Amino acid sequence: MPDPKTGKKRKASDSGDSSGKKSKDTGVSTSIEGFSPLSLDDIRAKMQGLAAKVPEIPDDTFGLTKGELHEALIKEWAATLQAILEEFNLLVCCVATACYRWGTDRSGASDQNVSLLSGELGASQDQIASTVTPRLTNILAPVVDLVIDKVVTTKNEKGEEVKENKFTRKLVDPDFVVLCHRILARNAHMLRQVVLSNFQKILKSLNDYLKAQKNDTQHSRGFTY
Repeated sequence: MPDPKTGKKRKASDSGDSSGKKSKDTGVSTSIEGFSPLSLDDIRAKMQGLAAKVPEIPDDTFGLTKGELHEALIKEWAATLQAILEEFNLLVCCVATACYRWGTDRSGASDQNVSLLSGELGASQDQIASTVTPRLTNILAPVVDLVIDKVVTTKNEKGEEVKENKFTRKLVDPDFVVLCHRILARNAHMLRQVVLSNFQKILKSLNDYLKAQKNDTQHSRGFTY
């Protein structure tokens, strides 16, 4: 878009507005004291760190190959992977803010680049949420019922009997929980593959986005006069 004062075309940018800078139009600072937003490079580095933390699968596949499931190990593996996926989803939420720039300050190509990146991020989140997360949840948070475990009878000051119910949580379907452990052990290798494949795709998407934005900026400069 041409500048109304100079007549020159504005340059496209490959990143969002930097924290700590003042708005050129209002002169009001947009920084937040004690806070520093993540850049795309920061997000990419953290994503690589998360990928390195994805837990390996034991050689005996949690005892599945020997016919004896190690449920404690399965639960520990699921909890570790769940924590990684939680941080992954939070990192993805930071991408939009790292790419932010007011719409009229973007070129058409820049808008398209952001849309493509958002689509790839959403697709990866959806795939992990539909194929991996439910299997982890079945292990870490099985369905339980709140039932009366025992009734304690005491007497009050007047000698009257007072009954107090003690509640406990019991699995609704213990056999299903055992089956879920077996299913997770059987599919652990492919679940890990799904997670790492999507992590790798997102890293490629971030690299492609940055490359495309750089090309768009250079193209815009070529038309600046």
